Amino acid sequence: MSEKTEKRNADLDLRSSDLDQELKVIQEKTGHLANLRGISFIGVLVFIILFIARQEKIPFAIGAGVFLLGFIVFVIRHGALKAQAKRVAMLREIHDQYIARTRHDFSKLPDDGSDLAIEKHPFSGDLDLFGKKSLFQLISVAHTGYGRRQLQKWLLTAASEEMDLNEIKARQKAVGELSGQLKLLEELEACTKMNVKKKASPQALLAFIASEVATAGKTMHLLRIVNTVLLWITFIVALFLKGYAFFVPLFFLAVQLFLMVFSYKANDMTFSLVEKFYPELRAYSNIFTSLENVEVEAEYLKTIKKRLYGETGDDGEKRSASNQLYALYKICLFIQARMQPLLYFVLNIVAPFDEILLSLLERWRRRSGKSIPDKLMAIGEWEALMSLATMQTIYPDGAFAEIEDTHTPFFEAKGIGHPLISEETLVRNDFSLEKGCAMITGSNMSGKTTLLRTVGINTVLAFSGTVCPASSLKLSLMNIGASMRIEDNLGEGVSTFYAELVKIERIVKIADSGRPLLFLIDEIFRGTNSKDRTDGAWTVLKKLHKPSIIGMMSTHDYELCKMNGNGEVDLVYYHFSEYYDDDGLHFDYLLKNGMSTETNAKYLMKLVGITD
Repeated sequence: MSEKTEKRNADLDLRSSDLDQELKVIQEKTGHLANLRGISFIGVLVFIILFIARQEKIPFAIGAGVFLLGFIVFVIRHGALKAQAKRVAMLREIHDQYIARTRHDFSKLPDDGSDLAIEKHPFSGDLDLFGKKSLFQLISVAHTGYGRRQLQKWLLTAASEEMDLNEIKARQKAVGELSGQLKLLEELEACTKMNVKKKASPQALLAFIASEVATAGKTMHLLRIVNTVLLWITFIVALFLKGYAFFVPLFFLAVQLFLMVFSYKANDMTFSLVEKFYPELRAYSNIFTSLENVEVEAEYLKTIKKRLYGETGDDGEKRSASNQLYALYKICLFIQARMQPLLYFVLNIVAPFDEILLSLLERWRRRSGKSIPDKLMAIGEWEALMSLATMQTIYPDGAFAEIEDTHTPFFEAKGIGHPLISEETLVRNDFSLEKGCAMITGSNMSGKTTLLRTVGINTVLAFSGTVCPASSLKLSLMNIGASMRIEDNLGEGVSTFYAELVKIERIVKIADSGRPLLFLIDEIFRGTNSKDRTDGAWTVLKKLHKPSIIGMMSTHDYELCKMNGNGEVDLVYYHFSEYYDDDGLHFDYLLKNGMSTETNAKYLMKLVGITD
């Protein structure tokens, strides 16, 4: 175990102890306050009884008031401590998940991102980016729909037709800054996790922002205002007159009721929409506040913070995202009040209450609404960066990749390992490829497929902008095309062989586009006979032999390896091997130069009892 890993473990243990101690102190205080609250309540009852029983009232009234005041204070303080305990408990849960990541205990990481998986993707399914025990499940700390989709986008950077090296480097600096602040990361995640109850976007809020506020119309609005003014004037005048004067305000009252009924349905469309997004306003306002208060140095993080502030308002001050949403939240509080039938009736009788609220909503939508979608996207980018930063905790010895934007692809790694394998069992290898294809040979279960996935998934990590489990990694910008995990579909009449052909065709199309490409092909054409497999594989190799393409192919087909006698294709050979002793078959998973000639199929068949 390295010094960095030991320090990480010690820091995690210390953080666990601190959180446990903080929670214990809060729980003790909560218990004491609960006792004081009970005592003060009993005191109120005692003094009320004495107040009733005794003739001298004042001392007992004062005593009851004092105990009542104490009871109220203890109730408020007890509630605050319970909220604080809930927050610390959430932090402890989040911290336990960080520990689970270091141990690759996926059972404690609930979000596997299965809903983000894309069918027929060039490499996502082959490299286990989404789904059970996936890269997304390992690193994601995103709890908003924006954050989850942004992380998905960055993990799929290698499928983009245009990759921006400057953006990747900006993400690397931002991730590097966040990586060393575990406490901050946990605090920010707790804020999003406690406030966002579902992983969907606030669609109702966005729908409100995108469309004008629905009302009964300007004419109806004007009629409501004029009638309300006349109602109050005639009512006040009627107070000073006798006789039939009250029939006049009663007439305007009847008109007011008619206008309320007429406009109710049209106005209620907007109010019903507000009801849907109202609970999310305070939540997202709290998230914005937590991000706005973070001090950052990386340019990308500064840019995100700037996006959380809108244009300068009429008062000369910038309106922050949290203030903008809180302003809408306050309007919505009045809307909640009018949702009560009795209050609706009273408020709309004495004033054009609905029309005032609709005007305030439209004014907010025009002034602040247009900037909110981008601010929500900023939350997503921040969450995605936080997720990428978890890699430094999982692999403290990891390194950021050195990436070059060149049309001639290359991959050079030292001490590289697969991020979905725990440190305790991870075997690291050196691997480099400057041109052509690396043919990976070796016996069954020796590590060939894992090596291909190691190269592919570390390329994904590199382009997303985070740390890779490697001593060093240098590579060029390039797309990835993979054919590794092949599944047939009997319902659609798709055989394993045909399914693989479709994947190979997808790789060839990327190659024909002229973009730099890294291809990863595992046991090519395993679903057909040996002659067709060898000839087909050789055809594919020649098709993919271009200056802008490098790749890896694992195979048991040694005849394929012999077909390049004249050097028609640039091939370099690596292999894995095994050894036998009295305890049976063993693999060291160490990559070696050259081609393997060993097989272990007969031994494995004997091991499981198929042969003697």
